[in-house]
Amino acid sequence: MKMNSLISGRMVSLAIGLITVVLIADSSGVSRRLQSPERGFVSSQPAETWEHGLISGNGTIGANVLSRPLDETIVFTHERLFLPMGPPTMPPDSSARLFEVRNLIDRGLYRQATELAFDFSGQTGFMYPDPFVPAFDFNITMESEGDISDYMRSVDFQTGEATVHWADNRGVFERRLFVSRANGVAVLSITGPKAGSVSCRLKLGPRKPSEKLDARTLERSADRFKTHIADVKSTADESGLTFRNSFTKAYPGSIHALEGMAYIVAKNGAKRAEGETLIVTGADSVLVFVDIKMLYDPDRSSFDGMKNALSGLSTDYQSLLTEHKRIHGEMFMRMRLDIGGGADHKLTTEELLAKTSNVNLCRALVEKEFDAARYNIISCTGQLPPTLQGVWGGTYVPGWASDFTHNGNVPSAIAAMLMGNTPELMLAYTSYIESIVPYLKINAKHIFGCRGVVLPSRSTTNGFNNALAPSFAGGFWVGGAAWSAHFFYDYYLYTGDRAFLAEHALPFMEKAALFFEDYLYEGPDGKYIFSPTQSPENTPGNTNSQGTFNATMDVAAAKELLRNLIAASGELGKNQEKISLWRSMLKKMPDYTISDEGIIKEWLTPRLDNRDSHRHSSQLYPLYDGMPKEIAESGALQSAFKKSIEYKLDRHWKGKASGFMSFGLVQLGQAATSLGEDELAYECLIHLVNRFWLNNLASMHNHKSLFNMDISGGMPAVLIKMLAASEPGRIQLLPALPAAWPTGTIEGVLCRGQIEIKRLHWDNNRIRISLESAVKQSVTLEAPSEITSISVKNGKASIRKTNNKNARTVALGAGREIELEIKMK
Repeated sequence: MKMNSLISGRMVSLAIGLITVVLIADSSGVSRRLQSPERGFVSSQPAETWEHGLISGNGTIGANVLSRPLDETIVFTHERLFLPMGPPTMPPDSSARLFEVRNLIDRGLYRQATELAFDFSGQTGFMYPDPFVPAFDFNITMESEGDISDYMRSVDFQTGEATVHWADNRGVFERRLFVSRANGVAVLSITGPKAGSVSCRLKLGPRKPSEKLDARTLERSADRFKTHIADVKSTADESGLTFRNSFTKAYPGSIHALEGMAYIVAKNGAKRAEGETLIVTGADSVLVFVDIKMLYDPDRSSFDGMKNALSGLSTDYQSLLTEHKRIHGEMFMRMRLDIGGGADHKLTTEELLAKTSNVNLCRALVEKEFDAARYNIISCTGQLPPTLQGVWGGTYVPGWASDFTHNGNVPSAIAAMLMGNTPELMLAYTSYIESIVPYLKINAKHIFGCRGVVLPSRSTTNGFNNALAPSFAGGFWVGGAAWSAHFFYDYYLYTGDRAFLAEHALPFMEKAALFFEDYLYEGPDGKYIFSPTQSPENTPGNTNSQGTFNATMDVAAAKELLRNLIAASGELGKNQEKISLWRSMLKKMPDYTISDEGIIKEWLTPRLDNRDSHRHSSQLYPLYDGMPKEIAESGALQSAFKKSIEYKLDRHWKGKASGFMSFGLVQLGQAATSLGEDELAYECLIHLVNRFWLNNLASMHNHKSLFNMDISGGMPAVLIKMLAASEPGRIQLLPALPAAWPTGTIEGVLCRGQIEIKRLHWDNNRIRISLESAVKQSVTLEAPSEITSISVKNGKASIRKTNNKNARTVALGAGREIELEIKMK
């Protein structure tokens, strides 16, 4: 199903169901069309599948608008709608036999070790957690007088408003929807060209994808619905619509049912119920409020409470939108990117996607995707962090259960929350991790016989480690809690929130470190052995099993954890009796090593060979967000990491039109920025921009397919780090600026140390930067080349030279914005 771009003097038609849409240009070649929002996009094509729908959300409720004028479907979702698949499976206590697994690994019997661990689990196969699924469809049927013309759809990132716009012989019709953060409900407005012109049929029903999806997905989705969902009931009366279903495999603590309500206000029109459908005729406009509730007690309906709350809302659509914009828009507008997109911003997304290429990257598309990515993550983060699909879904069999995949996907989705100036969103992640700590303790105790916590590679409603199969060693991955602890501690570094550090970050970091205190043991050379491990989803080049030891990612994450834990404990004056232990543990960590090909090793042992063709880049973990001292002081290690990035880009991406697993590029891009490799970082960004976005500016997991939020977090993180990188007391300006961007501006970058870059503008050898610190401090600003002069343009600040010709130290007052001009050779 395709709608061609408007061509002057010609008619182009598109069949949508039984309706024909016609775009008509007048003699001047200009059509009545929806204008592009200042920060947002316009699209000339309706959705082919739910993956192409316009997305809006408040973190709790998601709405996906298929954008079809006369036969509309809006798919509603809820952040806690994880389909119960039966009670959680607790790993049995097999820790007394861990020595057998380790012995097999020591003997090089890696497959047998993995198979034995799977036998210990008592599972019959790999177990996904409860999957994230849609709540229901909201169907809207309307009729036209004459052909439909002037079709367009849009999303305004500042307001979260999704608009579908069209006209017939009577004039222009619009449906506008947003999901309110202020009122916690979805709000839909339907308007027409004149009084009495809006008539429609409205219905809530179970998700029944009728759009173009592969037959296997449709069949599997229908089968799961039949076996896991029951007691489906839709009703209609003059006040609106209701929907309810129960779940056949609910268990204690899970959701047992869901209820949804659409409260409908028709201005000056008539309403009547006909079965499950509400029919509105002759209205000036229609306003719909939609709410969804999860029922943990199926005997306690929420319908009365929802109706009372919805009926009490204002019926002034614009005032409701203003209330929402005050919250959502304030978060979104904290950042802005301008690299010269200019007039191309007026193009449709279809035109922008057609215009861009690897040779000539469309700057307006970069800017729009940067905005879209931030919008997507803001819109899908509520009490929980983004799942693989954020807060949106369209089938009952989502890819990989649309769970929280911790071995790469979630860290990518949340990667820009802090530097992207939305630190409050990170609390959804940290609170979720804290909520599953009791499960993580059982993982550590039952599988490894250790204190502390082990975060599994995937989770939703529980945190048990069930990622095991005879050929999949996900249960051996032990770096997850340490990686998670990075974000706990980073939240403190960005915000300076000492209460969070003391009450949340430090306690979790202690639990993560406690595991390694028990898990690690010394080898003959006095260095620690990490066994068993898995380098996420990869198999060494010389074995037949993912079950391994000394995975570089696990070692790197443990090192980072201990360094941060020592720093946090010192900041709070805690754990003085343990700091010497943690320092001694750091001295016993395996060293990073280099393969015969000059590439960083993925397993720190000569016994296991790299398989660098793999989609993950887990061995680059040390450079995901900065550069540890041991790498900064070693040119050989930096060269090995660089060569690894180059090899993977050559192997996976150069000269290829497709691509699998977009967040693999995020990992490469993050590492490249940490190395200051501007053109490598830019190459990663080119692929991220050109391969993984649809015309609704939703990001994908694969080339133009598989709806996924990973790079909606990861792509902005790579881009921001190309322009500004920070650690406490130091900010690098333009550390990986590509030659393709000689001039540009970025606003609103948050830096470690409670500093915000209000505005950073560069123009060849000149930088103009506005900074504001929340506290009085000195910070070193490092430019990409030798500084010839630095001057204060606004505010007051003292500036000192350093031993580095590229750097100056600037004294910042608390809450005082200053503007500096830096000139370079």
